Amino acid sequence: MASTVTPSRPGVRGRADPGSGGIDKLPPVDGGDYGSGRRGPERTPPPEGYRIGVWLVLASVSMMFLALTSAYIVNQAHVLPLDFPRVFIVSTALILASSLTFEMTRRELRRRREAVFLRWLMVTLGLGFAFLAAQIIAWRHLVAGGFYVNTNRHSGYAYIFTGLHAIHLFGGMLALSYVVWKSRRGSWTAVRRRVSVDATAVYWHFLDGLWIYLLVILFFWR
Repeated sequence: MASTVTPSRPGVRGRADPGSGGIDKLPPVDGGDYGSGRRGPERTPPPEGYRIGVWLVLASVSMMFLALTSAYIVNQAHVLPLDFPRVFIVSTALILASSLTFEMTRRELRRRREAVFLRWLMVTLGLGFAFLAAQIIAWRHLVAGGFYVNTNRHSGYAYIFTGLHAIHLFGGMLALSYVVWKSRRGSWTAVRRRVSVDATAVYWHFLDGLWIYLLVILFFWR
């Protein structure tokens, strides 16, 4: 008896009849979240979109701080010396440590160790909050020393620089909090989470370097 072959539509691969013992030719669709047990079609925007977005943000932040630095240098002859709050040593150590823990977070994400990934992510967030707390202590130290925003130009720039940096760091912490929330829900695809974490890491490390730059400009460069 001649066998009947059902034609398939162009561009669509058919499945073998389950009763014929054939092998399913359609590959499983990847893109489920790590550890979530979900699999489905990948609807992630291209990774280039995340990278372009974060680099645009970094470019705008860099231009803003460079403009403020130019104004500060122009007024350098008219500023008075400002005591270096020693709590800035603690805040510097905290932000450097947060960059290290962020890299540990990325490493565990690549290894697909979900629990350890979330643990390091929470440590990074905790260091971020500790850094902001140290900044508040440093501002209180300046106020106790009689340095207010309008005391002189040096103190004014110190508050502006460190305040803007704290605001941008808080934005990075919001991004990390969003990653934690989406990861615990288990509704995020692996690709989207990986790209989001990598983009936020670039932003976070940039703020780390920016902090060192601001300390040198404000307290050590003459």
